[in-house]
Amino acid sequence: MQEICFERNPALYSQLEIQQLRYYLRAVLYKLYLATLNLEQLWSMSHTKRDTVFHVLQNSLDRLECSDDELLLISFAFEGFLFQGRAFLDFYMLHLCLFLRTGHQGRMSRKRFDRALKNVPQSPLSEKAVQVKEYFDTRVFAPSAQSWLSPENWGTLLESLRDKIAHRDRLRPSFDSDETLVGKVLLDWPTMQKTTYQRFCQYMQNEMFYLVTDISPILYELDWKAGPYKPDLWQMESHS
Repeated sequence: MQEICFERNPALYSQLEIQQLRYYLRAVLYKLYLATLNLEQLWSMSHTKRDTVFHVLQNSLDRLECSDDELLLISFAFEGFLFQGRAFLDFYMLHLCLFLRTGHQGRMSRKRFDRALKNVPQSPLSEKAVQVKEYFDTRVFAPSAQSWLSPENWGTLLESLRDKIAHRDRLRPSFDSDETLVGKVLLDWPTMQKTTYQRFCQYMQNEMFYLVTDISPILYELDWKAGPYKPDLWQMESHS
């Protein structure tokens, strides 16, 4: 989609800007890929543990407990997801600032991002900047009355959790999930607010994906299309 945008707007960006935009987009997708690898690791450990439920049933146990070694691996993957997820968000905001020609470079924060988006004088980029800012204000960093997971402020929660493990201490999991297997065996698995780590990260990864699929049509004036790329996928199409 980005390459088609470059082809249709040859005078909008210099060759240096195009190279930078390609670099930042690759970085965004790379961070999303790394976060997804950590998510898949969490799901893999969860499913591996579930495979032992028959041993629990044979021994008349009512709880499938998490060992210390499993907890260490789970925490490793979970914290890796938070770091890569936050990096994905920062790189995507940097990419957006470059695409919208805000002039911002260097470290990224929400305040810097908001300030940069208000500094786009050139039309039609200024109109796109307004739409991007509205999306982030209502779908990523929105104030929310909910104390936990919310589709409007997932970015705020992701930043908060990542900063907590980066600057303070590791997150200390609870084991208060009410998820059961085979109807009666409790899955004693690391949780936050009764949400298991893998389900929490899946929720976050879904929102990260939606961010790209929702913002891309605004930037490139093309409808998002899933599936493998084909040369004529967006032939003679523009986003209405």
